[in-house]
Amino acid sequence: MTNTKLYLYAASLIICAGTTLNASAAEAADNSSDSSSRPPYQPWTVGAEVGTPGIGGFGSWRFSDHLGVRTGFDYFQWTEKNLSIGDFRYSAKARLMSEPLTLDIYPWQKHSFHVSVGVMFNQNQLTGTSSGFGPVTIGGQTFDFSDIGLLNLKIQQQVVNPYLSIGGNFFYFDHAHHWGLGGELGVAYSGDPRISLTSSGRFSGGGHDVLGGALGQEKQKAQDWANQFTWFPVVKLMVTYSF
Repeated sequence: MTNTKLYLYAASLIICAGTTLNASAAEAADNSSDSSSRPPYQPWTVGAEVGTPGIGGFGSWRFSDHLGVRTGFDYFQWTEKNLSIGDFRYSAKARLMSEPLTLDIYPWQKHSFHVSVGVMFNQNQLTGTSSGFGPVTIGGQTFDFSDIGLLNLKIQQQVVNPYLSIGGNFFYFDHAHHWGLGGELGVAYSGDPRISLTSSGRFSGGGHDVLGGALGQEKQKAQDWANQFTWFPVVKLMVTYSF
């Protein structure tokens, strides 16, 4: 993760944590002045969410005063026609798809703020095809386009990722605490990405040792590029309904 991304993520963490704690204080004030028969919390919650993992939804069950479980699904896809990785530019398609499964820990019985620990099942991947014509230069060496052809790149993250986050409702839209606006901030460790780089040229089978070595260098550059996403930041905004 670059320094700029790290600073932005740290700022998001401070803002989200401060907002969540302020929301908890507001909840406490609301609970202390509420003489109705409203329970301290609603055990079931469903919601729609949008954030860095994509667009999706979740469901949670708070089965005791301080513990709950949660799962969900997020998805997003986009294309980039001129993505630069190493010495090549690719017509690329990126897919974000993940399913978190967490244990939620609620420090306070009457508050929605929670710490979540668990795993994120990760099917994120990027596929790309290079395009061009004429001589191709890799690692300072020049090859005929017919020798190397098109490059097909595929990057996949590890499937099972450890996951840690904090979250809760910022405020409720109704006095009964059914509808709320919430957020989540966390991080998943996706480990070493898996890289596949193949060529459609006449030496794609490895019959040209020099070309094979150059493609190996290009694959390493793709590996280095993908390594910046080893730590996957999770920032979500959600609308929730509890019952």
